[in-house]
Order: sequence, then C-alpha cells, then structure tokens
Amino acid sequence: RHPATVLRRAGRRRLRKPFMRYVIGCGRMAAVGIMILVILFILLVLFPLVGRKGRGRCVRRVCRVLMRVLGVRMTVRGAVPVAQSAECGVNGEGPGYMVCANHVSFIDIFILDAVLPCRFVAKKEIASWPVFGFIARGTGTLFIDRSRKRAVLEIADAMAGAINEGTNVLFFPEGTTGNGLELLPFHPNLFEAAVRSGAQILPVTLRYTLDGKPSGLVSYAGDVALFTVLKRILFTPGLGVEVTVLDPVSVDGKTRQALCLEASALMSGALGVSDVTAEREEARRRRLQAMSETKAEAEKTV
Repeated sequence: RHPATVLRRAGRRRLRKPFMRYVIGCGRMAAVGIMILVILFILLVLFPLVGRKGRGRCVRRVCRVLMRVLGVRMTVRGAVPVAQSAECGVNGEGPGYMVCANHVSFIDIFILDAVLPCRFVAKKEIASWPVFGFIARGTGTLFIDRSRKRAVLEIADAMAGAINEGTNVLFFPEGTTGNGLELLPFHPNLFEAAVRSGAQILPVTLRYTLDGKPSGLVSYAGDVALFTVLKRILFTPGLGVEVTVLDPVSVDGKTRQALCLEASALMSGALGVSDVTAEREEARRRRLQAMSETKAEAEKTV
C-alpha cells in the first residue's frame, strides 16, 4: 500500500474512535434517563405492593441493570455469609449486618445495593436533591443532620432499630468522599449502632479501575460537580469496580473505638493502602503520653 493511503486510513480510525465514544456516551445518557423513569415507577407503583424482601430483590436487580447501562464492569470478591441478606437485604432469622464501606462516588450506593441491598445513612441535604432525593427517601435512607449535636446518637438508635428488624444498614465511616486511591481516617461515632444492636459489622471495599488499573476518575471529592462525574462515567470506556466483601467483625465486648480501628485495619489491608486511622490513633496516644510525662515532671519540680 502507498504510505499516503496508510496514513489517511490511520487518521480516519483516530477520528472515528472519539466519535464512537461520543455516540456510545450519548446512548448511555439516554438510557440513564429511561432508568430513572423506571426507578420512579417502581417506587411509586410497585413498592407499596410488596414487602421488605420484595423491595430488596427489586433494588438489587435494578442496580445490576444500572451498572450495565453506565458501562461499569463489576467484579465481586468474597461473599455475604447469610445468603438471604445478599439476595433481598433482610435476614429473617436475626439482625441484619452493619455494613461499612469506603466512599468514592455517588454510584457507590448503587454498586453496593447490587451486591447486598441496604438502607443507607446519608447527610440530610441529599433528601432535598431533585430526583435523587426522592429516590433516597423512597428506598428508606436514614438521614443525619450534622448541624445538630445529638444527631449522631439519634441516627445510631435509628440504625440499631433497623438492624434489629433484620435489615442491612450501610454507612461510610470516612464521613466524606475520598479520591478512590486511599482511605481517609474513620470516625468511630456511628459504630455505636453496632454496639447497641449487637450486630456484626460487614466491611466492604470498593476499588475503581480504568483499563484494569486503580483510578480516581469517578470520585467527586472536592468541588467536582455530580453531573461532571456522571459524564465522565458515561463517556469513558474501560471503567470497572472491584467489590471485596470481607469477613464479618464480631462486636462482643468491644467499644466503638475498637471496632473503628479493626474495620479500618481490615479495609486498608484489603485495598493495600496505609491505615491512616491507626496512624492517627497512635499519634494521639503519643501526645497523651507526652502530656502525662510533662505533667509528672512538673509535679516533681514543685
């Protein structure tokens, strides 16, 4: 072939590739719009007609379809010990799981619901979001008002009540979204719900990938707008997520602080990242020890 012909064809292929990505992305965006309408129909029409188990099964199936529509390939490692909890989000023979996961993107909740349906703990502001707020309220999300001091205790009681009814409840112990490449320090407050209910904690980790390599592309940490992240997801081929379900953690005889440290150690180990929660706790202990030694020296001097 003539070199000029080869160059022209290579140029056409380079132009065709971005164009096809754009077409596929637009198609996915349209499909997401249809999925939102389907979800609204399910919440308004089907949910009032079925029980908790039926709702859980429905949520799980819809979320799995949604992941295909978004073009995010899911890989699940490990398994939920109680199969019924994974299938419908309700354990009819005992308390549900208190699920804790790292938080990267708004699609975390759909991914986790595709693995094991849960009621989520979310900030109060989400309840007022258009569309997503209605969906969150319709699926039984527990909202926390961070501006109130007693909100943590109240939400812990609400979580414990739902868990005792057999429902899985999920929260993000980091308290905010990370970049997807590391864990942020965990907050121990909401682990109090596990102490009060006696339920097992089920740690789950999420690692997003792009062409098989860890990526923070889907993160909306900082000032990134939600629609910007959605556009990235829809128009970027090769996105995947690795979901790892770790062994449950018993709460017997443990404080919320101890549970927080144990969960962070397990999850950071599974992700292969630094355990900043343990590092922060060690730094705190050193400060207290130094203060104690300084006080003892001052007393001796006196």
